[in-house]
Amino acid sequence: MPTPQSTGLDEPVLAGPFHLFDGSFIVEFLTPHPSRNATVLMRATYVHAHPNTKLGKTHPQSPPLHLHFDQSETFTVLSGAVGTTDSWAAVDRIWTKEDGDHEIAPWVPHRFWPSPSATEDTTILVWAHPTNVPEPMDWLFFQNLLMLVSDITEKKRPMNPLPIMLIQHISATALVWFPTATWLGPLRWWVPFQIQAAFAQVARWCGYTPLMEKYTPKEEWEKYIRPKKD
Repeated sequence: MPTPQSTGLDEPVLAGPFHLFDGSFIVEFLTPHPSRNATVLMRATYVHAHPNTKLGKTHPQSPPLHLHFDQSETFTVLSGAVGTTDSWAAVDRIWTKEDGDHEIAPWVPHRFWPSPSATEDTTILVWAHPTNVPEPMDWLFFQNLLMLVSDITEKKRPMNPLPIMLIQHISATALVWFPTATWLGPLRWWVPFQIQAAFAQVARWCGYTPLMEKYTPKEEWEKYIRPKKD
């Protein structure tokens, strides 16, 4: 697996590696170099030999088409090949390390998926930036969301949309429906965002919190829950 030094920056591992989705997806959270102006930096690997990786867009880790209101996501491929679907035209493209960094700006629909055509493990770096936004995506957000969805996929816990919607809602993120139906205009994200907001509110009424103790390191959980006890 490529190391942080392969990027030319000193970015030590903050948490992980975590082997998720039946071992087909490995993620580490790194400490982003100040030059990235990032709130989170992930090194993610799709294991080439795993059957899930051959599923491409239907890999259980691959998120639905979505957009972020405040932050960009930039990624670079370190090995293998990764696919993206992005823009309101829902264009598919395969990326390799020769393509360098690619920024997905706020308000641009997108999703990532493993390329079935890759001939080796695919490892990418992904970071969210800038830092000065009201609802930033951080490593605890991604760790909770990825672990929760992985456990649901592996049937370690029942499917419940309430915690998923709540976790997603705090990151200024909205799903996108029918992106190429231009006549729908902003309804393509506004309707799913309002549904998400309703689920998030119900989740709070039911006692859910955006972070879950099971998926949060003890020290971070204590820092998170302490203000709620005061």
